[in-house]
Amino acid sequence: MNEAAAPRPASTRGRRRGDAAQSFRLLADFAPVMIWVATPDRRAVYFNRPWQEFTGRDDATELGFGWLEGVHPEDRERVERSYAEAFGKPEPCEISLRLRRHDGAWRWLTNKGVPLFEEGKLRGFAGSCLDITERIEDERAAREGELARERSARASAESETQARDQFLAIVSHELRSPLNGIKSWTHVLANQLANADPTVRRAIAGILIGVEHQVRLIDDLLDVTRALSGNLGLAKQRMPLLPVLADAVESLRATALEKDVQMETDYAIADREIHGDPDRIRQIFVNLITNAVKFTPAGGHIRVSAKPEGSMARIEVRDDGSGIDPDFLPYVFDPFRQADQGLSRRSQEGLGLGLALVQRLAQLHGGHVSCESDGPGRGATFRVHLPLHREAGARGVAEVAQAGRQAPALPSLAGIRVLLIDDQREARESLATLLSQTGAQVATAASCQEAMAHLALNQDSGREPEVIVCDIAMPGEDGYATLRRIRRWEASRPAGARSRRPAVALSAFTQREDRLKALAEGFQMHLAKPVAPVELATVISSVARGMRI
Repeated sequence: MNEAAAPRPASTRGRRRGDAAQSFRLLADFAPVMIWVATPDRRAVYFNRPWQEFTGRDDATELGFGWLEGVHPEDRERVERSYAEAFGKPEPCEISLRLRRHDGAWRWLTNKGVPLFEEGKLRGFAGSCLDITERIEDERAAREGELARERSARASAESETQARDQFLAIVSHELRSPLNGIKSWTHVLANQLANADPTVRRAIAGILIGVEHQVRLIDDLLDVTRALSGNLGLAKQRMPLLPVLADAVESLRATALEKDVQMETDYAIADREIHGDPDRIRQIFVNLITNAVKFTPAGGHIRVSAKPEGSMARIEVRDDGSGIDPDFLPYVFDPFRQADQGLSRRSQEGLGLGLALVQRLAQLHGGHVSCESDGPGRGATFRVHLPLHREAGARGVAEVAQAGRQAPALPSLAGIRVLLIDDQREARESLATLLSQTGAQVATAASCQEAMAHLALNQDSGREPEVIVCDIAMPGEDGYATLRRIRRWEASRPAGARSRRPAVALSAFTQREDRLKALAEGFQMHLAKPVAPVELATVISSVARGMRI
């Protein structure tokens, strides 16, 4: 071996290593970051001057594991664990931690360490720390600002939603209230002119058909608006499908026969159930059948069928009516499309909301709806698929269909004393006249004050009302306040004279939350305006009978 290749004496290597260490220390003391060095067992053996100036602690305190005393208590366990993992592998590491500054302030540092090898053997770790407190505070401020903006936007959206819902409720009330008077007076005329000539009877029937059509338009408009905004609530429950479908069919059979349209049914789903909202499921079927009746000419046919299809129930409404132009098929479930005469030969009266609502309600129940048509004049088929519940007993097809055909008779209210409270004269007088025709003894009041005066005047006279029928939206004291005053008056009477009269809410506010609020306020029932005479008389008879038992 030549002289140049001979290894240097150990003392020379040690001297050079010492010189390198001294140079490293000199450079590190003037570095713009905090630097540390540790042995393979994680013991710190060096901190540069910026570290010592930052912490205000000398080597005697910091070396070994003493530096951990300056780490925030919430970060200490995490830092030790991360160091142990990095030294054990060994591999580079990066840790964020809070370190106490010489003035006692906690500062965020990012600490990066790398392993040091010599001749393939781990000799230790070296690392640097950088104060990132300002950056973290800026990021936190930015996040808090973003959260504040999101909260503000959410609050604004919720406020807009609430304002829209309130507006829709008012619109519903203002549109329904006049219809209540029209419907009630029309029924009064129908009762008085039962033997009138066919033209008069046809005129009365036409008015009632128009009222029902307007009510459906109002309901569809409000429901579609809520559905599109995600505010259409459902009260789902386990329910048999067939009774709801059969009831929807039978409720429209007379309308179809009036147009000379035959309705056929094929039910193969008698004992199956779904998880759904009965009112909304019925609304799906009614809208589809109404659509079929509307577009099927005299002499046509409509076939309604239902059967299981795997895990779904398939309900089909098929007609041989005017059909759908192929160009319009992709848009048939879009809201308001029905009003666009240029897109469909099927367009008639209406806002084109019924099918849009069908699609949204089916989706909310986990199902879907589809439409097929071979073109204009060749009919259309609408299919609804809804998830089935497990098998359950139900009434037979014939029994359900027969129940649907039985129209309830107007019950006699002979001798029942009713106090009708409504600020709108037409609604008040028409309903009072209608109830009087059933034999009820009806007193009326236009406000809470008039109602209380009537109760006070007739107390202990044998003419006190047995049933209260009260409008909700009244100026001054509304229906809820009126009922509370009535309940306080009842409670203040002598023990022998105390009696809580059943109360029926009659309101043009018709959403589910309105019904729940009425019940929570102490009403026994909530009826929507315009109310059907049979429904109102039946409810009054029922609650009065319950009071007398």
